[in-house]
Amino acid sequence: ARHLKLPDGASIFIEEAGPRSTRGAVFLHGSALRTDLWHYQMPGINSHRLVFYDLRGHGLSQPKGDAEFSIATLAHDLKAVIEDARLDEVVLVGHSIGGMIALELCVMWPDIVGTVVKGLVLANTTYGPAAETLIGGAAVARLERLTRRPLDVIGSQAGHLDRLRKVIRPSDAIFWGVAITAFGPGASAKQIDFTYDMLAETPSDMVFDLVRSYRDFDVRDRLGDVDVPALVIGGTNDRLTVCKASEEIAAALPLGRLELLEGCGHMSMLERHRDFNRMVQDFLDETLSGKSAAR
Repeated sequence: ARHLKLPDGASIFIEEAGPRSTRGAVFLHGSALRTDLWHYQMPGINSHRLVFYDLRGHGLSQPKGDAEFSIATLAHDLKAVIEDARLDEVVLVGHSIGGMIALELCVMWPDIVGTVVKGLVLANTTYGPAAETLIGGAAVARLERLTRRPLDVIGSQAGHLDRLRKVIRPSDAIFWGVAITAFGPGASAKQIDFTYDMLAETPSDMVFDLVRSYRDFDVRDRLGDVDVPALVIGGTNDRLTVCKASEEIAAALPLGRLELLEGCGHMSMLERHRDFNRMVQDFLDETLSGKSAAR
């Protein structure tokens, strides 16, 4: 494990699994989580080099730095991680906001798509402002516009919220809230607890930074330019990023392939980790072997 120091003061925590190689996969976790999300993937996937890191401001990636917190900033961080790991060929495995960051990187640096970036695994993610692919999200977005973005006002009180969170004990209602929102009906209580603990430890200011970062993200008109093999994984019970978003991403990407996990929620790498690992393993074997599918 190591820390990568960035020019704006951010410190990125990185850990690895698998053999040393100039080919490998970089895993990007979802919002308000950390590398622990990849619990079932960290033991290794078929002898490939795997690089995991906490997004700035998450987990052990502290301090979060002075740069504006945005998807573009996070894409710069991803590029720095790839370069620090000295990966000549990489598959980006992104969950939720991690998939958004991977797509943003491909749009920002099209010259490395196909040369350095050999493929994408996009799990439970979206192509545009998150509110548009969240169940009920459109109503939330309208409310924000009508009331001059109240989440920004609440976010300015993040320090008070953190002190309040230390006093208030988790309740059954919160447990079931996480269960219903993030998971499908087959998830185990241990997986839900595991996820709740990660969410509970994320600082409140980070949560509001994330909300703001979603607003300006939109790559739907550029997906046709991302011309590398892409495995798009969705869950039919995903309430945070509805599976229609996965369907549209897979259809728009020139080499996109869709896998929908029946009954799975937003946390596919936990809920259906055996299926997830099998699909990712097959994809890495193909994409990093130099034998990736022809156009």
